[in-house]
Amino acid sequence: MQFYHIIILMLILSCTKPPTPLAPTPTKLSHPSLDISSPLSRGMLTQYDVWEFLKEEPKETEVFGILGLPDSVWVAESQQYKVFYYFIELLDDYNSVEIDITSKKVNGFEWD
Repeated sequence: MQFYHIIILMLILSCTKPPTPLAPTPTKLSHPSLDISSPLSRGMLTQYDVWEFLKEEPKETEVFGILGLPDSVWVAESQQYKVFYYFIELLDDYNSVEIDITSKKVNGFEWD
């Protein structure tokens, strides 16, 4: 009988709360009305300017203000970070910006 209680106790203690769902991040396709021109899309920034900006670890909202909405977003299974992908036509390549979920700041980036 005690073995049964131990098993039940272990099951109860091992149960965790499900992860809280994240609010979806707007993209150019999901929110075309929000896709206003940004300094990057108007050609006001060089790739080096963007690299210098991202190096300062700006907040997510500042990234939207300078780079505009991303083309796509990927969220890690651990829900610790998400990656914004921006397609640069001039380079015919995608660049990425990694955002920490908790601090909402740039955690890393790859910008050519």
